[in-house]
Amino acid sequence: MIDLKTIKLVVWDLDDTFWEGTLSEGGAKLPEQNARLVKDLTDCGIINSICSKNEFEPTKKHLEELGVWDYFVFPSINWESKGPQLKDKLDKMALRSVNTLFLDDNPSNLGEAKHFLQDIQVGGPEVIKELIDQVAATEKKDTSHKRLKQYKILEEKDTASKTYSSNEDFLYDSDIKVEICRDCNSQIQRIHELLMRSNQLNYTKKRINIEELESVVNSKDFDCGYVKVKDRFGDYGIVGFYAKKGDHLEHFLFSCRTMGQKIEQWVYAQIGFPELDVVGEVRTQLNKTECPGWINHKGSQVHGGEEETNNENLHCRILLKGPCDLSHSQVYIKGTDLFHTEFTYVSNAEGQIIDAYNHSVHIEGLHTFSEQDKQHIIEDCIFVDPAMLEGSFFTKNYDVIFLSTLIESTYYIYRKKGTHIKVVFGGCDLTDSANWEGYCNGSRYTGGNKFTLEYLKSFAEKYECLGKTTPALYIEFLRKCLQWLPEHTNLCLILGATKIFAGDNDTKQDHLKLNKAIIEFSKGHQRIHYIEIDDCVHDVSDFAGGINHFSTRVYYEIAQAMIKVIKTVTGEQVDTYSSKMIGIDRIILRIRGGLKKVLYPEGVLYKSMKGVYNKIYKNRK
Repeated sequence: MIDLKTIKLVVWDLDDTFWEGTLSEGGAKLPEQNARLVKDLTDCGIINSICSKNEFEPTKKHLEELGVWDYFVFPSINWESKGPQLKDKLDKMALRSVNTLFLDDNPSNLGEAKHFLQDIQVGGPEVIKELIDQVAATEKKDTSHKRLKQYKILEEKDTASKTYSSNEDFLYDSDIKVEICRDCNSQIQRIHELLMRSNQLNYTKKRINIEELESVVNSKDFDCGYVKVKDRFGDYGIVGFYAKKGDHLEHFLFSCRTMGQKIEQWVYAQIGFPELDVVGEVRTQLNKTECPGWINHKGSQVHGGEEETNNENLHCRILLKGPCDLSHSQVYIKGTDLFHTEFTYVSNAEGQIIDAYNHSVHIEGLHTFSEQDKQHIIEDCIFVDPAMLEGSFFTKNYDVIFLSTLIESTYYIYRKKGTHIKVVFGGCDLTDSANWEGYCNGSRYTGGNKFTLEYLKSFAEKYECLGKTTPALYIEFLRKCLQWLPEHTNLCLILGATKIFAGDNDTKQDHLKLNKAIIEFSKGHQRIHYIEIDDCVHDVSDFAGGINHFSTRVYYEIAQAMIKVIKTVTGEQVDTYSSKMIGIDRIILRIRGGLKKVLYPEGVLYKSMKGVYNKIYKNRK
């Protein structure tokens, strides 16, 4: 007795099964009911394939003439044994034998199939009538043939993969794009279908009704998301879902259609490798270290075994990312064609000072934020400039990335309630009503933003303050960077000052804790380097108005330390300008420092002066 509800794939023998007679003997006649059955199965979302001992080209031509060739995927038409071919077919299609029906008139072929695939369902031509009756009573849910199209994509990918020297080369060239979306209510039916049907990549196997699912996705206790995938072969639509409560996954499941691309491992990395109790057997094991580099890959790619490099990277091997400790130091280094810079900037649209651009939360967001996440951030946060949600940190093949840590000890992290979305802003806690008057009248640091009481109340309703970056959070950020960045990319961290400065004890203590954690972490990771500002500060006069701003001589010594790191990592000999330039720069920086103190609240005049300041340095270099 065949149960159609369990079948996802029907594999047809042709001679004396799908059609009457033998094609090679010129007597093949296709019954109309069999042709109709293949089309009706497709309308039900059930896939058809072929395993026949025949010559390929004449068989294909005959099926095309009959108008049914396009309804089959992964056809095996040759003179080889059928058992191994059936097993290979199911592996390529990522389907289980228990969900497969093999039809053949030869009992020997059916027995061979059972030998290789113990759970496969088998039958002779006599079960076709039974299939026809069951299909007639089944709702046609896929009249647009969505599932057939998806398996056609798999078929095309399988053919293309054979032209590559390695599977990894093929994956990098597939242009795989994965997006995690949070509007689960809008896709609740599809998510529930996945939850109920998926087995091979369903890690938790918790079957719940749709009302219970709605309760989960609407609960503030859960972080939920569904997963969309596309590549250069086609769009797979929604293929996965997760529901995380605290640091534990309650649901984690994926369609088998994308098996082999490690979509599930990539998503697991994006949500922070939470705890997961795996139930039953799964086709792919997860780990807490890997994040597949071929997913959402934008750098150089490998095509057929030969590396192609973005020409822009040839002159842009070093990234400087941070506030003034790096921007002031860079001006003393010759050979700036080696550098790409992402410094604190002033928004062209509103005139805000955009310094959170270089915080670890936003850097991590360059890799993890979906387009939908970015839109939420832009809509919710007036202090965010859309350009700060883009950057080259993970998309260029840098040899060295210099990254400042100074901002980590001074800026607050905010999370949108009930989501994974995080943003950063300096000064005091934006969600604390005790600070609102200062933000509105400008006595608090505003970064050029015009805060209103109405906006601050709205922000506090949507977001919660998580405090500042802890050493544990930053080390976890570094671990992710080492996973996501190319293996040859080194990170050099600028560590905050902890000595001599008399005031701002809280920031000094935060610097001290963070520096200690980074130095300890670097001992086990050769790609992590650091520069201690403490080594460049010699007396109290080296500070310029705060613990994170310094005299020009300090910036000059930071520049010297940077070129040592560049030489160590790349072998490049880079020089600094003469130390005589420090006197000229001191005058310029004093002017700029005074303007910043006066003009930061509005930012507009500072924006104009910034252009003048940059022009001075361009002419000098």
